Amino acid sequence: MFSVLQIRTQVLIHDGDDYGKVMPVEGWSGPAADDAAAQHKAHMQALDAYAAGAAALGKAVGQASDAIVAVQTAIYNADELARKYGFEITDAGGITDTYAGRQPPPELHPEDRERIHTQLVDEIAQILRTADDIDTDLASVLDRAAAGQFGTGDESTVAAAAADGLAAPGLAPPEPPPNATPSQAAAWWATLSPAERDLLIRDSPGTVGAMDGLPGSARDKANRTVLAQQEADLRRQREEIQRRMDGLKMSDPQQQNQHHDLQVQLDRIDGRLSELDKVSQALAQPGGRQLLVLDGGGDHLKAAVASGNVDTASNIVTFTGGFGSSVNGDLLDYDKRMDQIRQDADDMAARYGHGGKSAAVTWMGYDAPQSLDVLGTGKAEAGAAKLAPFLQGLDASREGDPARLVALGHSYGSTTTGIALRHAGVDAAIFAGSPGIDTGNITDLKVPPGQSYVLKNDGDPVATSGWFGKDPADMPGVHHMSTDRSFPTDGPPLEASTGHSSVNEYLKPGTTSQHNIAAVVADAPTQFTLQDQPGFEYHMPGRH
Repeated sequence: MFSVLQIRTQVLIHDGDDYGKVMPVEGWSGPAADDAAAQHKAHMQALDAYAAGAAALGKAVGQASDAIVAVQTAIYNADELARKYGFEITDAGGITDTYAGRQPPPELHPEDRERIHTQLVDEIAQILRTADDIDTDLASVLDRAAAGQFGTGDESTVAAAAADGLAAPGLAPPEPPPNATPSQAAAWWATLSPAERDLLIRDSPGTVGAMDGLPGSARDKANRTVLAQQEADLRRQREEIQRRMDGLKMSDPQQQNQHHDLQVQLDRIDGRLSELDKVSQALAQPGGRQLLVLDGGGDHLKAAVASGNVDTASNIVTFTGGFGSSVNGDLLDYDKRMDQIRQDADDMAARYGHGGKSAAVTWMGYDAPQSLDVLGTGKAEAGAAKLAPFLQGLDASREGDPARLVALGHSYGSTTTGIALRHAGVDAAIFAGSPGIDTGNITDLKVPPGQSYVLKNDGDPVATSGWFGKDPADMPGVHHMSTDRSFPTDGPPLEASTGHSSVNEYLKPGTTSQHNIAAVVADAPTQFTLQDQPGFEYHMPGRH
């Protein structure tokens, strides 16, 4: 239909413009000539309306065709996901359990099946919404074309009328569900055509970049656009303020006060520009980065930068920093350490594990405490409310190809992580230098049994404080990993780490602590070095 419309619209344009040239006839005047001219003008106006409507309709049909292909792909992917986890989607859009009354295979974990069931419900609901949206939008274009509502009616040629029709808005991408969960956001994105996705990234980068559940590549592209826009806008503001300051007379007390107020604004802008510059520097590091979060709300910039590709990685580790951490002060150092962990995890996976690649996310998406607010859990609870959907979104965005998710929190960031894991499930959790995870029972967290780990340096007063609940190292079911000096059989000795620092101790390359983190990320248990404690076998790196 699309190609037929295009062909007939071109015929209409060609023949219509030829017809437009038949009047006026040279040397013909009088009442008959006037009547013919009026009839010709009416015909041309009708042709203009037809051409504009045909062009608009052709565009809409093409958009609908692309959108329907995206919906069909979403249906196919939902069917495949359902089949993989023992479900079947009925013709009416319901979901049946193919293992009803019998035990599913052991590799299909009940929590995974529950999560996939929820995802399928969201996907089917969105598929139906999107299909209805396509139908409604296309019907609207048909009605408007039939009513001659496209074009201005003042075009000089039929070709110009068709161009106006083609420029008119066509089908609009469906809006995401209000207050969408990461699963719902992923389902919405999956039903969009490539053209619709590109349009949203171009026109609504802030919305796309902030939406948990969307692919990392889309969020990265959108957030980089927002980053550039914010930098340009702030520089324009800075120039205007500086111009105003330069025009003030410092000998005038009133203008001195104005100068002071403007200087405060300028300092604030300079601080934000410095934060944005740190993000830009992180994105420019070798090896590839993805900008997954860029949140300018509040006094300090919040961001999340991934080393590696979260859309294709087999393992994804998300690191949350603690007290005093900020984009301006810590992003580059955190990113450097996490990138090294990613590289080490890739090496371990190749030598001792499944061989999959990893991605490492430095998540600075909350206002970490900077002062006495570190004594309470308020900032941790607020941060967890953002970290939990972020983690859920990493999983939901993979469209049935989940990665192995690892959550890593240091100091107050471990408390934030612990609270988040009551709501978001991961495959493994690591708590480093932890003052507590706001619970005394590891089973309160959505982490599989035996997949929680703690790192506790000698000389770390925070890790022994138990300020936010029981010391994780003393919790049953938590592996206490060594941070002492160790001696791998197939590499140089690993140094001990002491004290509380993350960058300079727990995450420092060449330490047993950093080695253990990389081993958990790589899912290479033969490389773990565990404390000799009841219930856990002690392993030296490299031994099977």
